[in-house]
Amino acid sequence: MEREPEIVLLPGERIVSVQRLELVEPPFLRDPLRELCALAGVERADEIGENGPVVGARVSGANVDQPAMRLFEVVFGRDSLVVALMLEQLFPKLLEATVVHLGGLQGRTFDPRKEEEPGRIAHEIRDPDSEDEVVRRSGWGWPYYGSVDATALYVQAAAHALLRRPRFAAEPLADGRTVVDAFAAATDWLLARLAANGALCHRRVHPNGLENQVWKDSWDSYFHADGTIASPPIASLEAQALAYDALLDAAALLPRRRGAAIAAAARLRDFVHRMLWVDDLDGGFYGLGADSDPASGVLRPLAVRGSQMGWLLNSRIADGDELAGRRRRTVELLCSAEFLAAGGIRTLSTREARYRPRAYHNGSVWPHDTYFCSQGFARNGFTDEAAELRRRIVEVCRRTHRYPEFVAGNDAMDSLITSRIVDVEDGLNRRHNRIEQPPQEIVAWCVGAYCAITLTP
Repeated sequence: MEREPEIVLLPGERIVSVQRLELVEPPFLRDPLRELCALAGVERADEIGENGPVVGARVSGANVDQPAMRLFEVVFGRDSLVVALMLEQLFPKLLEATVVHLGGLQGRTFDPRKEEEPGRIAHEIRDPDSEDEVVRRSGWGWPYYGSVDATALYVQAAAHALLRRPRFAAEPLADGRTVVDAFAAATDWLLARLAANGALCHRRVHPNGLENQVWKDSWDSYFHADGTIASPPIASLEAQALAYDALLDAAALLPRRRGAAIAAAARLRDFVHRMLWVDDLDGGFYGLGADSDPASGVLRPLAVRGSQMGWLLNSRIADGDELAGRRRRTVELLCSAEFLAAGGIRTLSTREARYRPRAYHNGSVWPHDTYFCSQGFARNGFTDEAAELRRRIVEVCRRTHRYPEFVAGNDAMDSLITSRIVDVEDGLNRRHNRIEQPPQEIVAWCVGAYCAITLTP
């Protein structure tokens, strides 16, 4: 019998509860196209996109009675856009369907209960009249708009679809507007948010809203080198890269926004390479992002090594001969022992204060995150390193018989999946923290990454 890993506690923490779920181990890895069809709500691969975007996740029939394994069976703006962009070449109809669906739900007014703003793309879409536990306990309005990267991703997705088929601009949305209207409104939201802080920052409006409104949305996923939790507004590193590419796409396709978009992109590039690069004796690194000094409000870097730096390599924001040394250093760091685990790239370096191998965003390995790093490696000529990351993603799925949300950041391919939920009381920050939980079994952006790796010619 495999020994259960030790629970890792940080200073000031005490265990409140440990719950072990009776999960049924999947007997084999199901076909990725079958899973993609199920997530897209269709029967056949040639129908993908006909019923709109993919949902965030699903569970196998054997574990359908486990509520903890059924958290994300709805459409998420970020997740659906990531998958649509991953699979653009294979399933262009899915890209268009995702743009149309999310454009029809785009923010039209200011509503703090939803965190809705004009032009903003929804983060999470649930039926407000359902008995869904998230609907009952969150206190949010629906759709809930608490993300900043979904809107940048939407601008990119709309631009890709328009370049592929220019007539798509006139496609009608559910609210009577067209795709190009939603594309322009999302760009305007992005420009306004950038103007407010000089970077793409997030800060919740709803008192119970998500504190971190990017993909690493745990409350403790942004912090300083000593472990102190970051102060909002926060600018996450990868969100700046997504915004930069969105601005360049908007400048190319929206003539009236061209000047503003190019100027904002130039400021953003300067911010990332001036503010977020941290020099050290090992050769330097891009930090997690920046937070705001509570006294002055001035942005200051978070000098912490996270996997987000790999996303820069998949963006035009890190292009240019003058940045070649930093790009190589980033690849070397992400392929070093402090980041490279058996299953892929750890979300956080092993040297950081809040690292633990099974923490949701602070040490685990997320296949989609590793996939984006691999894309960035390949884009910059590090083809062997990219191939190795992709091999590890495929191996994780085959070993676990899942398309998992994440796996443990272990050095060996064992104990990758936990079946326990560990809750602690964090005395230093005076709040509850869930430091371990089982991953969702079949996650859309892991299925998308697997399909992109194994099915793309």
